[in-house]
Amino acid sequence: MRKINTIVLLALFALTIGALAIHIFESDTGLTIASRQNNQHSGKYEKIAEVSLGKVEAHNYQRMGFTKGFIQFSPDNSHLAVGTENGEVLLLTNTGKTVWRKNIGLGKMSALEFSRDSRYILIGESSQQGYLLCLDAKDGSEMWRQASVSELGVEIKDKTYPSIVAIRTDEQGRIFAVGQRYIRFADGRNEYRGRIYKFDGNGKLLAMFPADHNLDAWVSWISVDQKGERAVFGTANWDAIQTNRYTDNMYCLDGSLKPLWSTLIPPVYPYQNTTMRSSPEISGDGRYVAGIASDGRCFLYDGEQGREVWRRNLSEPQKISGIYMNANGANVQIVEDHFVFTTGNTYNRANWQLPTPVEHPGSNSMFVFNLQGQLVNRHRFGGMIEQIAVSKKEAAIAVGRNVRTKDPGVHGLYITSLPGAQIIDYIATNGPCVGSAISSDGRYTAAVEAPLQLDDGQIIGEYKLVLAQSRN
Repeated sequence: MRKINTIVLLALFALTIGALAIHIFESDTGLTIASRQNNQHSGKYEKIAEVSLGKVEAHNYQRMGFTKGFIQFSPDNSHLAVGTENGEVLLLTNTGKTVWRKNIGLGKMSALEFSRDSRYILIGESSQQGYLLCLDAKDGSEMWRQASVSELGVEIKDKTYPSIVAIRTDEQGRIFAVGQRYIRFADGRNEYRGRIYKFDGNGKLLAMFPADHNLDAWVSWISVDQKGERAVFGTANWDAIQTNRYTDNMYCLDGSLKPLWSTLIPPVYPYQNTTMRSSPEISGDGRYVAGIASDGRCFLYDGEQGREVWRRNLSEPQKISGIYMNANGANVQIVEDHFVFTTGNTYNRANWQLPTPVEHPGSNSMFVFNLQGQLVNRHRFGGMIEQIAVSKKEAAIAVGRNVRTKDPGVHGLYITSLPGAQIIDYIATNGPCVGSAISSDGRYTAAVEAPLQLDDGQIIGEYKLVLAQSRN
């Protein structure tokens, strides 16, 4: 009888989800989701280089955090910068020739960004000083460095180090960076310390937000318009503490880091608050701000007034057999007048390591919406979308672990069309693909593969860079 009840519950859940999907994703033109993952591809790209990135620990499916990929093509499309878990920075030509390879020191890399003129590489690290470093792209020589420890503090005994976790630049060469320090106490309390910094191209500090105190919020992202007139960031406080000073979810600052607007987005049950990690993004002209919350909702806001234009549910939390399950909202990219959002693995709300009866139908997917909030297309991948990089017509998607199915066959770099979200090409990796990049002209694409320890102890994959070039 228990087995029959379980089957009935699963059937009802499937019907509910199907109806929910139609309600959520059907656009005004009647477009419904029909695309499904397949490994057919055109062979548009050919692999031209593989570069070892050294030795790293092979993590398993039980680890929530995983190996990171720091990778970006220069804006002029001539070079590729790569950062490693071992603190190395590599510069390669777009054809795979190593120009230089440099170790930045004892810190753990936490961010990488090219300057818009392609002359400099900016590195964020987690260390006792929490440095932002500027390297000359020509030879890797250090131009300057700035520490964040004076604002964020450090506790060496507990290894709670300051970090520069996000970097962006404007067309004038000014640098916007996020400093962060997170402290978890033995009694379960969390403390957040954050700062937004603005520097000129020579490393001179121009402004800080807040000017005389730290943000009491988890901040790990920043986006800046082309002119540097607006900067936006989101918060991800896991404690629903009403006494915190910075309780809004999105903030918009002017070019001097003075507040323009902020907004509080009410949570959805069973979440106690709304959290944002790898968003929001602001359009180049500053008109729009797109964001995605961990609960699976995506948003479009007016960049000038902070007014909500539309919101959509990509992976609404569902309860089955007494378990709340969801697929977390992950990344966002803006490509002209389209907005690209991604979701991640299915997880159990009570404890992400506990099983769920089924995979959430909104998981591991890329969604493309137009300016009016209509769904243009969706593609579901078999594993976690670790990173997404875009050109004007393509998206390069790094697909890693699926912690539910544990199928290594889904790992790889997927190239899709934009805004159509159709797979153009697929480059398989043995281990999870954890980093992706694509040149702005779409001629070159790259991926970072990481090793993975399977449940039987076998290790698959290796820590390496894969570079591919268009055949056209």
